[in-house]
Amino acid sequence: MKTMSIWQINGATWLRNSVAVGAMAIACAAPAFAQEAAPSTAPVNQAEPTAQAEDGISEIVVTAQFRGQSAQKTPLAITALSAETIAAQGLTTVSDIAAQAPNVVLQPAPAGAGPSVQSFIRGVGQVDFNPAVSPGVGTYIDDVYYGTIAGANFDLVDLDRIEVLRGPQGTLAGQNSIGGSVKLYSKKPTGNGGGFISLSYGSYNNVRVNAAADMTLVPDRLFMRITGVTDHKDGYVTRYDYACTHPGTQVPSFARDANCKLGTEGGKAVAAGRVQLRWVPTDALEVNLAADYVSDKSEGTPQTLLYARNDSLTPKNSINGVSVGTATGASQFISYSPFGAFAGDSFSTSPYTNYATYCDPTPSSRSGAYCLDSSSATKGGGVSLTIDYKLADNVSFKSITAYRKQKMEFSQDNDATPVPLAQSFNALTYREVTQELRVNASLMQDAVNLTLGGFFMDEFTALDSRIDIPPFDFIGRDRVPAKTYAVFGNVDWSVTDKLQLIGGLRYSKQEKTFKFGRLGVPGTQLGGHPDGPPYLPCPEAGGTIVNVAVCPVNDASGTFKGDNVDYRIAAQYQWTPTIMTYASVATGFKGGGINPRPYNIYQVIPFAPEKLTSYEVGFKSDLFDRKLRVNGSFFYGNYTDLQLPVSACPANPAYPDVPLASYAQPCSALLNVGKAVTKGGELELTARPTSNLTLQAAVGYINIGFKSLQATAISAGTTLDSKFPLISDWKGSASAQYRIDTASFGTLTPRLDMTFQSSFQTSIPNTTFNKVPAYTLLNAGLTWDAPGGDWQVIANVMNLTNKLYYYAYLDNRATNGTVNGFPAAPRQWRLTVKRSF
Repeated sequence: MKTMSIWQINGATWLRNSVAVGAMAIACAAPAFAQEAAPSTAPVNQAEPTAQAEDGISEIVVTAQFRGQSAQKTPLAITALSAETIAAQGLTTVSDIAAQAPNVVLQPAPAGAGPSVQSFIRGVGQVDFNPAVSPGVGTYIDDVYYGTIAGANFDLVDLDRIEVLRGPQGTLAGQNSIGGSVKLYSKKPTGNGGGFISLSYGSYNNVRVNAAADMTLVPDRLFMRITGVTDHKDGYVTRYDYACTHPGTQVPSFARDANCKLGTEGGKAVAAGRVQLRWVPTDALEVNLAADYVSDKSEGTPQTLLYARNDSLTPKNSINGVSVGTATGASQFISYSPFGAFAGDSFSTSPYTNYATYCDPTPSSRSGAYCLDSSSATKGGGVSLTIDYKLADNVSFKSITAYRKQKMEFSQDNDATPVPLAQSFNALTYREVTQELRVNASLMQDAVNLTLGGFFMDEFTALDSRIDIPPFDFIGRDRVPAKTYAVFGNVDWSVTDKLQLIGGLRYSKQEKTFKFGRLGVPGTQLGGHPDGPPYLPCPEAGGTIVNVAVCPVNDASGTFKGDNVDYRIAAQYQWTPTIMTYASVATGFKGGGINPRPYNIYQVIPFAPEKLTSYEVGFKSDLFDRKLRVNGSFFYGNYTDLQLPVSACPANPAYPDVPLASYAQPCSALLNVGKAVTKGGELELTARPTSNLTLQAAVGYINIGFKSLQATAISAGTTLDSKFPLISDWKGSASAQYRIDTASFGTLTPRLDMTFQSSFQTSIPNTTFNKVPAYTLLNAGLTWDAPGGDWQVIANVMNLTNKLYYYAYLDNRATNGTVNGFPAAPRQWRLTVKRSF
């Protein structure tokens, strides 16, 4: 702990000194400023609609380039969602955002990855929650970077806006993001004495209460905003006790009472709160202090069995003589399958039924029955301190200091049957300390805007697990400390009143260590150590290792160290006050690490960062007196050093005397083995032909394919024709809403939303059993606003046509003979009553 504190102090000092030099140089050349007696109460960088005609399309002010700008004047592919849009569409979590932005994937991770979000933008992202792997898409809350996809499906509570930035964000954010960024901005305290309380009730006994209050503590000086939310809902996949629903079977009962229902999956139980203090002692200084906490006791991810082959090579493929499946893939534990006649259940034909027990009566460790609860839980919070200081009329300084710690606990019954093929439990504790410093300056009579900054992040992840996958049954105790240092700069120069040139540069230095713990289960035949003995000791004969494949990785460690330089060059031209075009080239990277799943100590090997060079051209336009908005972008990217799984590990240079053939397989390593090209385009339209009618549409196309592959990747089933996981060639959305004004009743606003995406593969190698078909969804809403705006009632119907669709398939036929599906929720409704004050 002392060493960690020294690292933090040294890192913060290094950043402070680096940025201070630039700050003093600019400030010395700037004119002095006069201090006002009474400060402004308007929050710094709080987005507000710009002034416009009543029947025009509203604009949102964004801070993607470190200063407040209209999204229409920003030379980036950016989708901005206002608080009003979030409420009207019934968006409640981060994963709901993806439907609003083209070429963006934000979806809950399948079972086994817990409360994670699989995030991709333009085909670049990350599916693995393991701390060895860095996110490909950055998530920010009030400009504070969250460094893992685990626990990133945040609730959308009391937000001012959301910004989704597509393309590398190396020079425009504290932390580098190779694919893009999702940024959430909270409403800041203003001291207006306002607030709201809303109560929702809906399908599956969904009860959601959301409230916020804004108040003044010291007039014109100190303000506070308190926000809270609770959200409880039953799960939509029901787990039944097979012995209870099928009397006479040899399958043992796991019921705890006379009820055949063991529980559900997909249930939600969240309580969260946030407190913000805003202090404005002068017009030159604003200080924002925020703290939040979440307690999420939600159930495990919904999953069902879709295929089960009775594989004689799979250990424990039966229970009491009842096999998990047949030679054809059919099973009595399958209630419904989209792949054909594999459903053999005589009790239910529902696609939302399974027989998962989360219990292994006879684990391989012989330690006694191993049983779990269905869970996907998160507990923890964070605190941030943001200081905005105006050094001169044209120079400002920003400091963002933050700390966050969250613990996620999640379980998986891999096959969703009473047969104990595989199950696991993970407890992941993530802690981060971040410090970002920026100096912004406006020079040459506002013709040049300059930003200099520094970033420091200290991360620590503890991953404790039990993996019960016959013939393995062990305890994992992995520890992953990591540090990042970076300096960056961005400058935009208005060459003329129409032409603007932009350049950015970033230097990053990273270090990540993976310390492995592999222990036997306490109380097993391997010994009675309270934490379990070291797992699978190396068998030796006369001092010679007999089978290197079972050598332990307990206490082994590996370290990745590296640095990188990123840049961004852009030009934009304002043809008219409402038509702008731009072109840019930008680079980004996803950090390196250590293979997180070694079978032996010789497979503890590093992998290097992924890198992307992206070329983009685009346009933004407001036409017909701001009644029509058309924005478009086209991109092309060279993607190198792809981090992909391999099935044959390479030679480890640290052990030159050990024959590669003795440890190359089995292998599940993550290595740099490929290059790819990504290209596509996006088009976003908004039309407001009258002040009452608003129409929106967006479409994205992407073609991402491998350019070259190493032999180790090909041996794992990846080919040049393989489709990237979770990437649809086409994604689109459309919406229409019409405001009906009445003289005394207020307003009624019906709304219809449509989303579409083409088919995609869940994983590589691509198979028929991990290809998710295309689907189209409809959502509907009706909003009533009372005269005066104090009361609001919103009725939402999600998945209006009750479409059965899956957001992922897990093809495990090669390991245990099964295929699992992760169904999305069926049709749901929700009614919300909101009172503002």
